[in-house]
Amino acid sequence: MNKLVGNTPMIKIKYRYRGIEKEVYVKLEQYNLTGSIKDRIALYIIEEEKKNNNLKDNMPIIEATSGNTGISFSSIGAKLKHPVYIFMPNWVSKERIKLIESFGAKVTLVSKEEGGFKECIRRADVLSKKIRGYRPNQFSNYLNTKCHYTTTGKEIESNLKGEKIGGFVSGIGSGGTLMGIGKRLKEAYPDILIGAVEPSKMALLTSGKISNHKIEGIGDDFIPELLDVKIIDKVFDIDDDDAINMARIISRDLGLGVGISSGANFIGAVLLGDNTDNPVVTIFPDDNKKYLSTQLTDKINLKKEFVSNNVKLISYETI
Repeated sequence: MNKLVGNTPMIKIKYRYRGIEKEVYVKLEQYNLTGSIKDRIALYIIEEEKKNNNLKDNMPIIEATSGNTGISFSSIGAKLKHPVYIFMPNWVSKERIKLIESFGAKVTLVSKEEGGFKECIRRADVLSKKIRGYRPNQFSNYLNTKCHYTTTGKEIESNLKGEKIGGFVSGIGSGGTLMGIGKRLKEAYPDILIGAVEPSKMALLTSGKISNHKIEGIGDDFIPELLDVKIIDKVFDIDDDDAINMARIISRDLGLGVGISSGANFIGAVLLGDNTDNPVVTIFPDDNKKYLSTQLTDKINLKKEFVSNNVKLISYETI
């Protein structure tokens, strides 16, 4: 199974913004087993916890997730014969729910009125104690960060082959991707800037704002324990519709079908690129197939003030 997770391709996208041509290095995580970066942490946590004897054969796995982590644990859990129970907000895309159920996992949906994501976590905790299951708890499990430090970050460092970079930017979901990769690249490139992306409607780091938003996978209405704000140099609050629009434009102009958080990450990379002369690195966490029932499939919004409509995508090459 290790051959189906990780070692994903990396590309370099050339774009023009405000009349200046720049480049962004992007790790394409849709090439993992179930099509997202979360396959990395699910497999890594399961393997490590089996070694630590914290996850025994046939033990139930119970997790709270906005989608991709649940899909990953459900798939890998099915392969390794672990019953999987997933607690999710009821506003996630239909595709995510159906994919989890297709792997035989049980899904429990929680509404905003019932407590939203925090209630998902509470219910997962209660069930894990009741049936003596294993709680990966991606938001506070150091193995999440360690996975990205030792796998994704290491791969990116290898992909770059010593090329100069100006920064790394990623959305804040569990915090593991941003922290693990960010710390790895900061060691290799001490002068780089670390940028965090969050939905402007859920701008916890900049304003403490909590509201519904459309960028699934990031902005889960609380600041995760894994997040070390001291290593973050810039925070970018990205408009939902701008992120969706950017994902549409990437699909149309480059032929790369990406998810909504990928659009947000790319906008973050463009904005971070304004602060450095060297290319920025980011992640496309998943593809567009989990969002076919969302606004992602609507027509491109031509709103002039969107960052997405002021970016000209020129080309990309595999590195």
